[in-house]
Amino acid sequence: MRRAGDGDQFDRLLSAARAYWGRRPAGPGTCVVAEAMHQDIRVIVRNLLLANALCDLTAARLVVLVGTDRDWTRALWDDYDVERVRRLAEAFGAAEVVDVHELADRRLADEGDAPAEGVDAAALDVVEKATLIRLNLVPRLPHAEDEQHRARRARARAFSAVYDRLFAELAPAALVTSHVDYDQWGLAVETAMRRDVPVVHAQSTGSLKAYALFPGEARGPGGFREELTRRIAAYFDEHVWANRELIRPGAELVAWRAKGNLGRPSWWRAGNVSSFEVRTETERRQLRRHACDRLGIEPDRPIFTVFNHAVSDAVGANREVFGDLAEWFEETAEFAAAEESVSWLFLDHPSQERYDVTGHFGSVAARYAGRSHLAFAPSLDLSKNMLWSLTDAGVTVRGSVSSELPAFGIPVIQAGWSEWSGCGLSNVAETRADYWRLLADAVARHAKGESTLGPEQRERARLWLWLYRCGADVSSPLLPHWELGDGEEYLRALSVSMRHVERDGDPLHCAVRRMWERREPLLSRFDFRDQAGLAAALTASRSA
Repeated sequence: MRRAGDGDQFDRLLSAARAYWGRRPAGPGTCVVAEAMHQDIRVIVRNLLLANALCDLTAARLVVLVGTDRDWTRALWDDYDVERVRRLAEAFGAAEVVDVHELADRRLADEGDAPAEGVDAAALDVVEKATLIRLNLVPRLPHAEDEQHRARRARARAFSAVYDRLFAELAPAALVTSHVDYDQWGLAVETAMRRDVPVVHAQSTGSLKAYALFPGEARGPGGFREELTRRIAAYFDEHVWANRELIRPGAELVAWRAKGNLGRPSWWRAGNVSSFEVRTETERRQLRRHACDRLGIEPDRPIFTVFNHAVSDAVGANREVFGDLAEWFEETAEFAAAEESVSWLFLDHPSQERYDVTGHFGSVAARYAGRSHLAFAPSLDLSKNMLWSLTDAGVTVRGSVSSELPAFGIPVIQAGWSEWSGCGLSNVAETRADYWRLLADAVARHAKGESTLGPEQRERARLWLWLYRCGADVSSPLLPHWELGDGEEYLRALSVSMRHVERDGDPLHCAVRRMWERREPLLSRFDFRDQAGLAAALTASRSA
């Protein structure tokens, strides 16, 4: 585990965790399966805490999944150590630790690469392709696959069979995971959904956030993310939008703080570049002209900013109207080149080098060099002050800007789904034709000095910010905030908490119980069904 696997502080954490969790009976009965296949100790601990809360609630034992392989280590990991993760899992009360990569190796050696019976072939293909794209850091796969691609596809099918057999033997009450995409995580989620096992998806941000999908909620053939988008939309309308009068003061405070908040959205901006300090339209116009001069953009025309998503990130994981993220970006640039009534600013993803080794963004930029109404720039060259002063409308697939920009009066068009895409914040295309229609309409209206953002969209976006940063962010005295980092300070804070904080009455356990018993799609800090308690809790000072 990165910066957390060595030293006395790690041993002290293990000692504190053993004393805190004790030992549960390891005999037969139900279990909760927790994934621990990530090198960041904060990710693993969140999964283990959620899983232990569910174990307390369901009288289940804890089973932890570990492991990695050469491809994942080469692409992403600096220091994933299976034995240290195993020690951590056992200290947190795991009755059994299973190395699923070792099981996949055995499966390939003994039985070949036949997938699990009953797995949907199309769903398996999506996971295989997404994994290959991510591991190779490329925008799309070549038409002719090489030996490495074939070997990875075989490994994905082995994962499918391993998870199917494992879940049949364990009959888990729930799966807790940090990721729902790619073969080593996504196929566990696919198996859980196919076998009617609830899936809890912990988030890597904030105090503690988690999404959940329960059996019987699927309305179509979509995967975890698509179904979650639908469930969150229904939850948002029932509990957040319906209580907007109560929530509005807190939502305004959260929006004000979000101008310089380092939590997601805008997780990728740090320091001064993350702050939006413009207070008046005059200040915005002045900064806009300065930024346009720097970029060579005409300041007197509307500017559409196209936010390039990380091109190898979870391709096909949610509903998208283009074949892949690179195709969307290329065709949007082609559309923009022919539409000169507005200016266009194309920005790369701020962590582009971690997702693409082919120079895709640069190649698209070179294709349109010399077009005076088009500009291409690295996103980290612009502060939030400049970016928001420039942008009259945003265009993206599923990035966090689609929830953040509307909260501050900037409309966004999406060519794909995020988890918030059913909440009425942005203009979401249902088809490719619908995307071009939305884009053409926005260009025409902005060219006439109008905006495509309505007042309800802006309020919904602010309410979503409140839900994401406050209402669905559960503080626990046991768990250090994500922003504390993953080093010695984090280990010490967690160790101290485990020596002095009891889990009786812990807000985390209360929130998990509420989510579990009501089959809600996310953890919540408040009981939205208790109107009197909600009214008492939702004050401007309490909602930050």
